Amino acid sequence: MKHTAFIIPVVVGALFFLTFSAPTLGEDEDFYARLSVGEPAVHGNLAVYPVYLPGGGEKMGDVLTMAEAAETGKFKIAEVEEGAEVNTLEVHNDTDKYVVVLAGQMIRGAKQDRIISYDTVIPPGGKFDVDAFCVEAGRWTEVSKHFSYAKEMAPSSVRGTAQGKQDQGEVWAEVSKVNAARGAVTETDALTASYDSEEFQAEVKEYEKALKAVAKDGDVVGVIVVAEGEVKAGDVFANHDLFAAIWPQLLTSYAMDAALAGELGEVPEPAAMEAYIAQLEEAEREMTFEDDEGLQNRSTLSAGEMDAYELEYKGKKLHLNMQ
Repeated sequence: MKHTAFIIPVVVGALFFLTFSAPTLGEDEDFYARLSVGEPAVHGNLAVYPVYLPGGGEKMGDVLTMAEAAETGKFKIAEVEEGAEVNTLEVHNDTDKYVVVLAGQMIRGAKQDRIISYDTVIPPGGKFDVDAFCVEAGRWTEVSKHFSYAKEMAPSSVRGTAQGKQDQGEVWAEVSKVNAARGAVTETDALTASYDSEEFQAEVKEYEKALKAVAKDGDVVGVIVVAEGEVKAGDVFANHDLFAAIWPQLLTSYAMDAALAGELGEVPEPAAMEAYIAQLEEAEREMTFEDDEGLQNRSTLSAGEMDAYELEYKGKKLHLNMQ
């Protein structure tokens, strides 16, 4: 995970496997050019810059977040039925909607806690495999048939390692670093130990209170997060509604980033953040997945010191994660 004073790595996260018929809405090649950045909200050692898209973006009525899908009781994740595997899980989507699942989303239970490996869209009405990484190295004992949806998102260092290196050993090493830095010692080295501490829960509540206004403006579709004078992470979505729905989970990731960082350092002007985003227009693009029916594709973007992960859905930008 590369960091520079004002510009960071971007690698595009995306989808995976299916062949579902879906209408193509057309390419939105000027998506990044239409973004702008506002004045940051600052709390503690974190500066959070709102990212605006005029009109708040195009709504997607057929898409649910993982939290929304979990609430229906018709979206479940379990170990592979025929022989559990560390890095593959089964997703059952019995809703009538497509469900967007983000890289770094934490899920608890089953044989060991996991995070989702990369952004993907789960089609309705079926059972599908999805890639995952273990974030609890010391357990392989079933505690529940299905995973429970966790409100937490892994810190940017873990999210970036999962997407960029795609290596279980590297993910475990990063989890151990986080737990060591937070003094969260457990027999199973579960990442959740760092999140469940009373100290961190109190910190999250303070960030929620201080930054609650960030997601209120209807034109805001994402944020860029700065600490120690450099970009730590960023997430941009297709529209305001999707961003606002996922904001509570993202905030847990950013709060952990802050807990692991030093002083705030220099706070760049919004123009510097706009220049950072502008690099995406000229970034080298490597498509890492494209399904046959145009439902979704994933790409990795890189430009200079920037890496990012992009997910497109029906020909439209759905999510960009900047690391």
